[in-house]
This record gives sequence, structure tokens and C-alpha cells, in this order.
Amino acid sequence: MLSPIILPPLEESMQEATLVRWHVQEGCRVEPGVPLADFAIGGKTLLLSARESGEVVVLRIEEGCTVPVGTLLAVLDRAPAAHDEPSPSVPGKSVKVRRIIARKMQESWRTVPHFFVTVAVDMTDVIGLRKSLGVTINDFILAAVVRSLHEHPWVNSLWLDGEAVEQKTISLAMAVATEGGLYYPVLSDCGRLSLRELSRRAAELATKAHEGRLERREMAGGTFTVSNMGMLGVESFSAIITPPQAAVLAVGTIRGEVVVEEDGEPGIAPMLRLTLSADHRILDGADAAEFLGTLKSYLEAPITLEAKGDCEF
Repeated sequence: MLSPIILPPLEESMQEATLVRWHVQEGCRVEPGVPLADFAIGGKTLLLSARESGEVVVLRIEEGCTVPVGTLLAVLDRAPAAHDEPSPSVPGKSVKVRRIIARKMQESWRTVPHFFVTVAVDMTDVIGLRKSLGVTINDFILAAVVRSLHEHPWVNSLWLDGEAVEQKTISLAMAVATEGGLYYPVLSDCGRLSLRELSRRAAELATKAHEGRLERREMAGGTFTVSNMGMLGVESFSAIITPPQAAVLAVGTIRGEVVVEEDGEPGIAPMLRLTLSADHRILDGADAAEFLGTLKSYLEAPITLEAKGDCEF
């Protein structure tokens, strides 16, 4: 079961504190009494220790941030520790990374009630715009997801301690496959970025992932995940949700399909299939369908995604 780690009052009358240093990282296991983090309060440094056993799934606050009492600091998975079996060496792949991913995905599939909704999107206008704007198709998808999450904020929720908690900021995790394994760098607090700003930050994170230079903070705090396998020729697939997120979007490849034009004549259009995997404890079928409908409308009229990041949604 996932359990939140909340900043408690570490001393009487404490209202806020500054995170000085994490003593743990995502994927490590802790026991009661194990040091979690140091906080600075009024010239003093106080230690926050673990109260429960479990695996640290997500660190949501960066070192140096000042946060109020009650802030969600991290998420702990209280499932019993799994005993690692010896694994054969896989050239170019990190066994540790694969083992962590396998454990998390197995636990997600076992405990999260998944359901899946798919929509087909005409990408004609995106293809026409992308070269002139100097961005990728994936950048358009990321921007459309951000806009859609603004309109459907409940999709941007986390399942914490037995209930759904809507998040105030949007932080997109994007799957990046590397020789060392699969990584999920996070576009933190990206809800106000323009299309080009999203494109630049996504490219920087993908490059760092391939070069093995991602920092821990750059893989923490995702509120929604986008997994794109279109470049591998996959037409459609269903992704497994990354707990404690409410959903993950699976992106397939673009392929020409026969469609009926507005004049009733047959034609060929570049179609993309998007599949939303959703947690049924947080979202129902109508929620998923409405979110995908909004996402489809943005991608079929992508000129609206050029707006600056400081616009109102």
C-alpha cells in the first residue's frame, strides 16, 4: 500500500522548513527510525526519520525548497521487501534498473485496477506545423497533454493513503529507453510552459538520460506519464500505470488510414492511436473519455498549442 510522507511539525510552533538534504533516494528501502531528510528551521538543522517500513517510490521535494507543515514530501510503498533472485548479465543493460522497474510494474498491475480507453487522432495539421515550428510530434503531444490536464485536473491526481489527491502543479514524466534501461525524466511544474519551452526541456532531459547524466531530482515528482513507442513502429499498446499516478498515456505510431472526407469521398489520413490507462479508483470511463476527447481536439487543431506559457487556461 502506498503511504504519504508528510512534513510534520519538528518543533513547537513550526510553520515551515527548508529541505537541506535527502538521506534516501527513490528505490531504497527504509525501516522505522532510519534518517530520511535534514530540515533547516530558524538556524537549526533537524532530522526527519522514517516511521514505517517500505520502499521510497517518489521524492517530491527538491533540496533547497522551503515548504509548509503538511507538505507531501515523498511516497512510501509499504509492501514487504522482495527477495532478489540472481539475474543473468545483460550486455548494455542495468540489472538493477530492470529489477526496480519489474518490481514496480508488477506491484502496479497487481494492486491498481486498470482500465483502458483508446482514441484515433488525425495528425494532418501537426505534421504540417512541426517543421515550420522546429519541434517534434512528441512535443505537440506533451503540450496537448498539459492543456488537457488543465481542463481535466482530476486526471492529474495521485492515489495516496487510500484516497485521490488532486495535484496543484503538472509534472509530466516521459519514458525514455536507453542502453542502460528505461528512465522516466520529469518535466517538473510544466503547466505554464509554451510549446517551444516544453520542446527544449524535453530534449535536454532525453539527452541527459541517454548520456547517463540524469540527477535524482530530475526523475522525481511526476504526476502523469507519457510513453511514446511510435518511433518503434508500434501501432498501439496499453501501458502500466506508475503509482501513485492516476493514469498513463500510451502513444503509438502514425500510419495512413482510409477515412471518409467531409465531402463523403474516401481519402487517406495520418492517424495516431492514443490509449489512456487509468486507475478506476480515481477515474471512471467518462473521465477518461472526456480527457481523451479534449486531447484529440488540441492535436487536430494544433495551432492553439503555440500560445505562450503564461496564458490563462
